[in-house]
Amino acid sequence: MLRGINVGPTTKVPMAVLRTAFEEAGATDVVTVLNSGNVVFTGNVDTAALEKQIACETGVTTTILVIDAVRFRRIAAAFPFEGDESKLTITFMSSVPAHVEVPDGLAPELVAIGAEAAYQWMPDGISKTKLKPSFWRQFGRDATARNLRTVSRLLVLLDDTAAGNLS
Repeated sequence: MLRGINVGPTTKVPMAVLRTAFEEAGATDVVTVLNSGNVVFTGNVDTAALEKQIACETGVTTTILVIDAVRFRRIAAAFPFEGDESKLTITFMSSVPAHVEVPDGLAPELVAIGAEAAYQWMPDGISKTKLKPSFWRQFGRDATARNLRTVSRLLVLLDDTAAGNLS
């Protein structure tokens, strides 16, 4: 997962550039999801080198968070809320801090801090969340959120990759 790309006019990164960068870094079975910062691949990559390469080629600075398929599935399966997948998010990160303080007064929003991720339901939509950016800074520079619809698409790609169904 690449943090902060294709979220505005100054952060555009073509998916072909991402695929090529990952392939050149030694990844195989590289597939990107929509026009987003999500890449499914097999193999190992040097994320620091990839971040530098992407910045050099596109001018966009990003942080790459690699989550293996087993952990990704476990995080997704732990989602505690139900509803419209576009209003449900998972914030992925390398590790959850030992102590996270969730502010009061978020209702009707719901936030749950899990062992490996943070989960959020925003009934008024993501753009109207009551959580301020300062809340998310405690999770580190690689924390990156995806709505549940995107997570579902990534799960399908992981299954296809594991089954060798990529074309």
